[in-house]
Amino acid sequence: MLVAVFLGVLGVRTSVPSWALWPVAWGAVFSAAAGCLVAAYTGTDAGRAFWRRLGGAIAVLGLGSISQTVDTTRHPDEMIAIGPLSGALYFTAVALAVLALLRLPGRRRSWRASVTLWMDVAIVGVASALVLLQLLRVLPIPAPSGPAAAALRVIVVGTACAAVVAIVKVGMSGTGPVCGRALWMLSPVGLLPPLAMVLAPAFQRWAHLNASVAVLPMLGVLVALAARAQTGADTAGAAPVGQGLGGDLPQRTVSRIPYVSVGVTAAMLLAVTLRAGYLPERLAAGAVVLIVLVLVRQHAALRDNGRLADRLADQARYDDLTGLPNRRYFTDTLHRRTAGTTVAVCDLDDFAALNDRLGDGTGDEILRKAAERITLTVGGDALVARLLGDEFGVLLPAEHPLADPERLAAVLLQAFQAPLPVGDHDLLVTVTAGSADGRDEAVPDLLRRAELALQAAQRIGTNRHQQHTPDLDTSAQHHADLAAALRRGLESGEFRLLYQPIVELPAGTLSAVEALVRWHPAGGRPVSPTEFIPVAEQTGLIVDLGAWILDKACADAAAWRHRHGDAAPRISVNVSARQLLDPELPALVSAVLARHHLPAQQVTLEITETAVFAGGPALNTVRALRELGVGIALDDFGTGHSSLTLLRTCPVTTLKVDKSFIDELNGSPQQEAIAASLSGIATTLGLGAVAEGVETQEQADRLHVLGYRFAQGFHFARPLPATDIDACLLATAA
Repeated sequence: MLVAVFLGVLGVRTSVPSWALWPVAWGAVFSAAAGCLVAAYTGTDAGRAFWRRLGGAIAVLGLGSISQTVDTTRHPDEMIAIGPLSGALYFTAVALAVLALLRLPGRRRSWRASVTLWMDVAIVGVASALVLLQLLRVLPIPAPSGPAAAALRVIVVGTACAAVVAIVKVGMSGTGPVCGRALWMLSPVGLLPPLAMVLAPAFQRWAHLNASVAVLPMLGVLVALAARAQTGADTAGAAPVGQGLGGDLPQRTVSRIPYVSVGVTAAMLLAVTLRAGYLPERLAAGAVVLIVLVLVRQHAALRDNGRLADRLADQARYDDLTGLPNRRYFTDTLHRRTAGTTVAVCDLDDFAALNDRLGDGTGDEILRKAAERITLTVGGDALVARLLGDEFGVLLPAEHPLADPERLAAVLLQAFQAPLPVGDHDLLVTVTAGSADGRDEAVPDLLRRAELALQAAQRIGTNRHQQHTPDLDTSAQHHADLAAALRRGLESGEFRLLYQPIVELPAGTLSAVEALVRWHPAGGRPVSPTEFIPVAEQTGLIVDLGAWILDKACADAAAWRHRHGDAAPRISVNVSARQLLDPELPALVSAVLARHHLPAQQVTLEITETAVFAGGPALNTVRALRELGVGIALDDFGTGHSSLTLLRTCPVTTLKVDKSFIDELNGSPQQEAIAASLSGIATTLGLGAVAEGVETQEQADRLHVLGYRFAQGFHFARPLPATDIDACLLATAA
């Protein structure tokens, strides 16, 4: 291209042969053909075939340029000399290029999308035809009327068609395995023949300048750049299918090309009308056709948008996994009803643990099977919905045979006494249910009432059901008020820690302390932990409260260690099941220990058997905590899911034997058997054993005989503030 510019300028200033620029044009064209073959070599399948075909078309174009060189030297007086052979070769090259573009595979579509695409293509085609028609009318044809003029018109129309097809392919129908950016680079080729017609009269003064020899290097550059873009995409492993305007971007669902083509055509028609004072018949007829196509296309778009809106509305009201109505559908139905209605809500027991253990795929299948069983149990007249993850709702009219709340809940529980067939396994999955009934203005509130009843049943256990009562509303309001007060109390510093000593038997020497939280609201009575801890668990406030307890307890332990050295007691801190599900808990513990310069060996974290029995994330968190060096104690051992396997899988360092077993001491041998066995198990496994709830000296003596080295309870001391623990340590030292 630079060589062509240099020779062109040189010929203006000095004399050069008339054929001087033609070899440059040949080189540009045949170099572009070679670039196409390189792109074909790096491509695959349809992409390789396209670049081969395009390379062949460019090679034929190069032969046409050689032929035109001969024509130009024979007829130097003509602005553009094109003989029959040159015209045939140019026409063949254009035809091959259009064929290569048309044979590019597009994206797969439904028949409806295909009809829409062809309407868009028709709009672009008619608009392009109108613009081209006007362009041919106003452009000067630099050749006398006859075969040469006809050949020029055919070349203009052919290249314009190739450009339009390229634009349609890259912007609307998809380019298959061909890089979209490459086709965008090819599309300006359609402007080169009109440009040649415009340049021809201006170049007639200089014998070495010719319109064809001016535009052929431009064509070669555009094709070479397109081939280079394709080669780069193939080498990088890009997926060019369906690319949009950016070449590497996903194809837009709605193409802008029809709108742009209509806009350009409208501007052209307006300009013609303003200039001539009227719109010529041919353009007017084309404009009518274009308007009809646009109207039909917009009607189809409105219809498709309506279908899409309906489908989206259905998706917003139905659950994708089970196909059941979702919570929105369920609540909308409730709000429309006033007749007598019964609502039940059931939750799959321990579903989270099942899902963690068996995987998400099996978990999804359990939900689908559960949905089928509930639907079969209540019958077709009922509305069954998936409300949340593993929570299902049932709505029955008053005349339904199962409309009694107690009976409906009992039937749901009974339905899940049989295993669920999931894959190759039969899984026993039970449910817990809550139910409520009402009519008139109470109906919209039935879902809330049933969920309150479900929560009440879950607090008791699993595989249970509960009917809503007014007391549950009162309790729920109390819980909400308590939760709000908890948050305020945590922010305003209303919580205190007391420490219950853990002593070494038989002397009763202070060995460790257990941190116990107490709440003294400002201006109110103290709130029992048995009242506010469950609320903190349910609301998630236990995470923030637990973090405060850990920090405060470690701060006190560090202060004791600073003042009393090795005589300072170890500190035990309770960790809730909710906290163990937080993967950030080990990092929090590590940060607290570092902040207070407290050795990890000075801290024991107390967990319950129930929290880690199912394994999963909670057990992983416990293992991570043990790796920090802190001790792990199983609190109230023997009352939960006690299992010797748990003692192997969970990195326990201490067993805290529940008070219920201590109360049976000094009775019959049978009553002492469990306490004695637990001491033996702990000793055999190398674990510490702490007896909880010791209230008499006789119990303490008997525990020592049975092998217990540590105990705690009111017999030794009630929970004490940190200052009293300090005083005890000073008294012991004295």
